[in-house]
Amino acid sequence: MKKNLFRTIAVALLATTGIQQVAAQQQVANNRRERILQVLDQSRPNEYVPAGFFLHFENKLGRKAVEDHKAFYKATNMDFVKVFYEIVVPQIDIKSGKDWEKVPVYGEDFFAPQVAVIEDLAREYGSEAFILPTVYSPLALAAQTLGKRGEDLKKFAEQDPVAFGHAIKNLSLSIENYLRAARKHGADGFYVSSQGGDGNLLSAKIWNEQVRQWDKHVSEVANEIGEINILHICDYGAPFKNAEALYAFTDYPASIINVPLNFSDGSVLDLKEAQKRFGRPIFGGLERLGVIATGSVEEAKAAVDKVLENAPQNFILGADCTVPGDTDWEKLRAVIDYAHSWRLTHKK
Repeated sequence: MKKNLFRTIAVALLATTGIQQVAAQQQVANNRRERILQVLDQSRPNEYVPAGFFLHFENKLGRKAVEDHKAFYKATNMDFVKVFYEIVVPQIDIKSGKDWEKVPVYGEDFFAPQVAVIEDLAREYGSEAFILPTVYSPLALAAQTLGKRGEDLKKFAEQDPVAFGHAIKNLSLSIENYLRAARKHGADGFYVSSQGGDGNLLSAKIWNEQVRQWDKHVSEVANEIGEINILHICDYGAPFKNAEALYAFTDYPASIINVPLNFSDGSVLDLKEAQKRFGRPIFGGLERLGVIATGSVEEAKAAVDKVLENAPQNFILGADCTVPGDTDWEKLRAVIDYAHSWRLTHKK
């Protein structure tokens, strides 16, 4: 009788333990941080497809910006919190190439309003999702320095490449100050934008001799201090010629690569080949100005079908850059939810 009682108790304890283990596994599976880490594990395919899209908000900084970020994150069900960079460096009166020497290094205090947004979002969501602030490139900050005369950047860079390189270095060190401050206040890592290698903003000579080292430095610092980073290879200035031009960035350190999809020679990126060449998961697949912005939900889902049918097994769905600000949030949510279960519902 006692043996049966002990056996019943033991079975009940084992069952309880099993339930707890399942519950713990489910809790891990439902944590967005873990979902992203599963994609980084290249040793096994993942059935869950994380996803995320970004757009700029009307409120740039302060509490209202925090609320906008929170509302977008909750409404879209995306898998990480991407914090938009909205700080603008002061304009400097640059009348000739030599004036680039006026560009200073901006300290952590300069970035405090942006860091405050990061800190609030990290406090709210840091336990469930990676907090990944955007990081602009030193070249983008150089354009901000010129203000409305940003189109003169190439002209002034060519007038005095060495002085321009000095400015790029100082702006890169400024970004480093931002990275370190953001990390101290809750950022898990960064969404780092590289810009300028498309050959439109600068000549290849100036890019390679004066800019590339300091553009890459941003990724190196992010890699040093961050837990996880996304390298966004930006083609906002002009498309890259072809995929080989894109692969010039394979030596930039990053956990995940966000890539352009179309090239000026008319070719289109092969996502599997890109993941093979970079040796890291690819994030993207959809054109920011394509159906995700302009089409219906069903058209967007059809585009997702085409992407995921040809995507690497370990993959994060997104766009090649920021989607327009008027993009429908409900459509983004429908697409993200559709991607999450796509590999389960489309098993062959």
